[in-house]
Amino acid sequence: MGGNIGGRVGVLKVVSGHNIESRDELPANLILIEQSGVKREIPQPSASSGMIEAEQAIHNHGSQLREIKVVSRHQAIARWKAGEYGWRRVA
Repeated sequence: MGGNIGGRVGVLKVVSGHNIESRDELPANLILIEQSGVKREIPQPSASSGMIEAEQAIHNHGSQLREIKVVSRHQAIARWKAGEYGWRRVA
């Protein structure tokens, strides 16, 4: 039975040191950086709700902002920057 775990054919056991939660299910922060440099962090229940709020911020307050980020577990999931020709996603 070489290579089989527990004697069951075709079954592989996956071991990971990381919690296997979907990134969308993890809490996130929406970070809004104003033109003046003032940074506001807004907690979000999930990364996907942070993405929705980021798009709304671009449409509703875009002229007052220079950068928007969605961050979960200290890692940027998405980032937008205001430029000469409007907003562009950079990460």
